Amino acid sequence: MNEKRPIIITVIADLTILAAMFAIGATIFPGYFKSLGFELSPLPIYSSNVMRILLCFVNITAAVGLLLLKKWGYRLTIIYSVFFMAVDIVWCLQRGKFPLTSGMIFSCIMLSNIIYYRERFV
Repeated sequence: MNEKRPIIITVIADLTILAAMFAIGATIFPGYFKSLGFELSPLPIYSSNVMRILLCFVNITAAVGLLLLKKWGYRLTIIYSVFFMAVDIVWCLQRGKFPLTSGMIFSCIMLSNIIYYRERFV
């Protein structure tokens, strides 16, 4: 493990990779994941399976940048998190209700920790 990298950054990057892999699996095999009780919520900005998989690969790339403590990984993670927080807000405003989605909570925790450790990224 890199001595400069805080453990919380490692945990965030690992969970991000795991979530992206899960989303790819749920996109490719929706029937299997639905039988397990998991379902991806439709988003107002994109609905194409190809676009969802491409965004998962962007998320994996950002997580690898976090693990390597690269500035581009830091910036890409912030852009990705803010983008999907905005998507969640738009989705909530369109539906008229505000569910506490795990993605929004995880994004807030992730952003607060990443911004706190910003000096570690070179």
